[in-house]
Amino acid sequence: MSNRLAAAALGLTLGACAGEPCDPTLPADPALLPFYETLYALETGRSDDPVRILHLGDSHIAGDRFSGALQARFADRFGDAGRGSFPPGTPFPYYRRQGFEIEASGEWTVFSNLNGPGVGPFGLSGYRAESASPDAVMTMRVAGSVPLAHVRLDLLEQPGGGTLAVEVDGAPAGAFATDGPVPGLMQVMLDGRTATRVTLRPQGDGPVALLGWGGEGSGPGVLYEAQGVPGATLSVMDAWDEEIVSAQLSVLKPDLILLGYGTNEGFDDALDPTLYEARLNRRIAALKAQAPGATLVVLGAFDGARLPAWVEPVAGAEQPAPRSALPCAPLALNEQATYGAHSAARDPVLARWHAPPNLARVRAAQAQAAREAGIGYWDGAAAMGGACAIHRFVFAEPPLAYGDHVHLTPAGAETMAERLWAHLMRPYESLVCRRQMAAS
Repeated sequence: MSNRLAAAALGLTLGACAGEPCDPTLPADPALLPFYETLYALETGRSDDPVRILHLGDSHIAGDRFSGALQARFADRFGDAGRGSFPPGTPFPYYRRQGFEIEASGEWTVFSNLNGPGVGPFGLSGYRAESASPDAVMTMRVAGSVPLAHVRLDLLEQPGGGTLAVEVDGAPAGAFATDGPVPGLMQVMLDGRTATRVTLRPQGDGPVALLGWGGEGSGPGVLYEAQGVPGATLSVMDAWDEEIVSAQLSVLKPDLILLGYGTNEGFDDALDPTLYEARLNRRIAALKAQAPGATLVVLGAFDGARLPAWVEPVAGAEQPAPRSALPCAPLALNEQATYGAHSAARDPVLARWHAPPNLARVRAAQAQAAREAGIGYWDGAAAMGGACAIHRFVFAEPPLAYGDHVHLTPAGAETMAERLWAHLMRPYESLVCRRQMAAS
């Protein structure tokens, strides 16, 4: 986008500030001001560099419904600079990335950081795909996103590593030997111009390991990279190879990092919230050091609920209600204090949907860690509507959550993306309005 076009776009935006919905009195969280300044520079044409967002987390991000819906809003508002790097291949059954089609065939072995550092190394994606077979193929096709002006491969250089042949839009783009004295990151950057298809083929002369791949578009806008692992807790970051992640972050240079963990920790009744907060503090400090230019925001865990497996439908009912339809009520303080005993005894007092006791404790630890670190925080559960919101989501029309009372439907992901978008962008729009008013 040229500076003239950017200024014109800004004029349209600022024109809306004179009336609804803009409120020039809405204050911005000081922790978000550096990110807002980067957006403002992009929007006013003072910078042609993409604004880069990195979204890390669990299944809400892995399925790319929530993260993909957020990316679409940033792309519509500020321009689309691409999706950045992806996990290698198809690492889990429902894996997808909005705007892309990805296929892997032949003999690929996929390792996950859910299994700990012993099967590493891992980078930001949390996955590694390996093959030594010349019949193995991995293909990425652009299907609705911007063409790739730049293609990036994150390979593992290792002793005895094989050669990877790369094709861009059907034409050979190089063959890259991954043999090296010690394991480490090998980054390959290719000029894609307007590429819409990238194909990878191991040459069969040794194992080739891929940690991530992707790229970005040619113009200014927002690059939105999402890296999620189903079932992940914050501890998956302990399996990262710090040198590899530091190198990846130095290339990505994120302007905003969203941390979307916490749901799985909250369902762990053995979790020590104090130790969890200490781990979160360490991870926030590490990310600050590895990405010093990034604004960080912790996304408080969404509401979720469980119904004990031993709960049965009401005896004698002609048409017993499905388990998902049983009532929901939050735990009382005394129930939280004696939860383990109630659960072990299969006490009927727990025979209802309820948030596990550690979920609120995780959220409190997240908020406290964000305050201490001086970074942003968004309460996902409050944005959903508070206690038992997930139960109401299940029975909304259309349904906003699945019957497991944890995962969001596509409509629910859109809803929550809109609410996070409003949390992030209303203060930004107010800041823009104030500057326009001051200049007029």
